[in-house]
Order: sequence, then structure tokens, then C-alpha cells
Amino acid sequence: MEVVMRKVMAASAVLVLVAITVNAIQQDQQYGDALTISEVTPLHDILNAPGDFIGKEVRTAGYIFEMCTGSGCWIGLLPSVDSEHAVKISFMATDVRFPISDETTGHYVELQGTIITSEAEAAAHAEHMETEGEEHVHDETAEAPSDIRTIYFCPMHEDVVQEGEGRCPLCRMNLVSKEIPAPHYEGIAIEGTGAIIKEKK
Repeated sequence: MEVVMRKVMAASAVLVLVAITVNAIQQDQQYGDALTISEVTPLHDILNAPGDFIGKEVRTAGYIFEMCTGSGCWIGLLPSVDSEHAVKISFMATDVRFPISDETTGHYVELQGTIITSEAEAAAHAEHMETEGEEHVHDETAEAPSDIRTIYFCPMHEDVVQEGEGRCPLCRMNLVSKEIPAPHYEGIAIEGTGAIIKEKK
């Protein structure tokens, strides 16, 4: 009886540990300052009329396309997974640093920051690199970035689009791959102050 009870207690402990781990994985992750603006301005709206937003602080959202692999100080954001337009979100002026991992890309993120020009972002990036004592060294052996990318979609539900393989959550069909042009950065950027990365569904 005592042996059985020990096994039951051990199994319960494992289940609790698993539950805690799963819960931690499913929780959203906050970085930097809290988001104080309640209204979310769609990134599409900002891209469609960038001149109307320069100098304004906004709360917006999108999908992480790529990120800084040096210190995690910036991310490339897409308004939708299949978009050809990206915006760089810079956190170089803050202490915000995102986890550098392939698992970070593809996540949905809500963030807050001020809209700036890409020129201003480039100048801030150069200053950041100088402050950190880093220099950009051109690697002639490195592969040029691809001008195409692969996404996956459901033939039955056009709104179901994601970065990797999987099944449609609505009809359970296998998602189909599709090649589209790689995103390019527009003439604006966002100087971020805070972000909430949502866990992948």
C-alpha cells in the first residue's frame, strides 16, 4: 500500500510540474515598459499613411519576421504573416532585449513606441554600435538574404496562415506551403518602449 501511495504521489508531482511548465509556456511575455495606450493602431494603417504618424506614439501589433541576432535589441514586424512589408522596431535606446532564438520569430506581439523615419533609426543604430564598441564587418562568404520565403495556409480557410507546417485549427486539414516575396522594410521605424509577445497558438 505504501509503495502504491508513493507512486501516486510521485505521479501527482510530475503532473503538477508539467502543468506549471505548460502554464509558463502559455503565458504572454512582457518586455520593457507597460503598454499605456489602450487603442491598437493597425500596422497596415501606419504603413498606408506613414507621414501621418511620424513623431506620434502608438500601440500597434504584428508578427515577428526576424530579429537582431547580436543583442536582441530590434525586431522586424509584419502586419500579417503573408505581408511583403515590414517595419523595424528598435529598442536600442532602452534596456529591452528579446531572447535571441528561432522560437521568437513567428510570434504575435503588441508594442508601444514612437514612429520615426528609417534614417533616424539607422543613425540611432550606428550610435548604438559605436557605444557598444561593435563594428559591422561584411562577411563575403555569407549567403545573400533570400528574396522569397515560405508560408503555410489552409486551402479551405484563407485566414489561416502561419510560418511553419501544421494543421488548420478549424478543419484539421494539413496546411499547404506557398512561396511569396520576402518582406522589405519601409521608410519608417518604431522606437519602442515596451512589448508583449504572445505565445504561439
